[in-house]
Amino acid sequence: MLKKILKISGMFILLVIILIIVFTCVFPVRIADGRLLGYSGNDGEYLFLQYQNIPVRHDGPYLLEENNIRRALYVNGDDRTPSELTAKEVKNSIEVIVDNDEETKFTVPLRKDHQRSELTIPNPKKLLAISDLEGEFDVMVKLLQVNGVIDNSLSWNFNSGHLVLIGDMVDRGNNVIPLLWLIYKLEAEAKLAGGAVHYILGNHERYLLDGRTKSVNRKYFGTYRTTGMSQRELWSKKSELGRWLRSKPVMLKIGSTLFTHAGVSPQVLSSHPTLKSIDKEVEKNFVIGNVTRRTIENHVIHDANGIIFYRGLATDNKASDKASNEHVEQVLKEFKVDRIAIGHTISEQVGYDYDGKVIRVDVNHSGEVSEGLFIENDSLWRVNSNGTKYKLEQINNLDK
Repeated sequence: MLKKILKISGMFILLVIILIIVFTCVFPVRIADGRLLGYSGNDGEYLFLQYQNIPVRHDGPYLLEENNIRRALYVNGDDRTPSELTAKEVKNSIEVIVDNDEETKFTVPLRKDHQRSELTIPNPKKLLAISDLEGEFDVMVKLLQVNGVIDNSLSWNFNSGHLVLIGDMVDRGNNVIPLLWLIYKLEAEAKLAGGAVHYILGNHERYLLDGRTKSVNRKYFGTYRTTGMSQRELWSKKSELGRWLRSKPVMLKIGSTLFTHAGVSPQVLSSHPTLKSIDKEVEKNFVIGNVTRRTIENHVIHDANGIIFYRGLATDNKASDKASNEHVEQVLKEFKVDRIAIGHTISEQVGYDYDGKVIRVDVNHSGEVSEGLFIENDSLWRVNSNGTKYKLEQINNLDK
């Protein structure tokens, strides 16, 4: 009897294994950090929790430091066959090659440390704010060049002006690394010229640092395979860009404008947060170290209504979902500002809501024209990558 039971159990287990193999061959399963269980049609191999061998033309440099030695990791290939890894020891600067038709190159001087940002900044004479570029290097460059922020050599050209990046500069595009290295470079150049670059973190920066790959460009699975490292390892505290991003805030007050990626919910406001208390929490707990967890209940930053996720200032799916005018007034009063500028939720164009008290900056940058918010002498404008400048108009809220 026992033999019969064992035989039936063995056959059942074998059947389950066969069904799993058949199922994953047809429907491969990807786990949260990007590894695949199933058949990869890209390179004709069956993967058991590995990264796909996706050809990468250019990626990097990922600059990692260990035992006071800095190594730059470059992934290069012909976009058809598996890529190769090159590791170079570097000291004072690195060379960046962009994965675009021109194979744009630029050099980035390196810095030793990264101080946390000032949280309250006087109003500059001119300011350009953009958000949600998500690794679209060429789009960002064109928008910055046309509006006088950088020149044709990708150097700072905005004098004492300020550039504000309202989060989600990473993930979906195929040039995340070059885009971040350009911001890193411009940050130092702007400071020398009397200007400033302000980088505000969004939810996708947190995903990047956590190692959550749900939204990344598929190219990066090839990078993880070639380097033998996960996204979480490549963006750890040993990484120069990882350390740099960890020094950034989620909220800044510049002149009379509060900048944050998603918004301030009634739930967050009820705790009477300050710029300083929020930044302390970011410094300690922005990276949650969990590749599967998206939100954390009742957390000022990571809750679904937290500062990097809340959509109540930008959506009108239902009357109850959109924040009241009274709430917006209370946010402005709490932080002593005239308006709040946000990204996170896409709109048809840069514009305002709540009688100009909320400015929406996230647009479809992959469309024909990219846009940003331009503030000059406290006048607000919508500018685009064609060099056109418009007065801000009432936004048309979109369901998302």
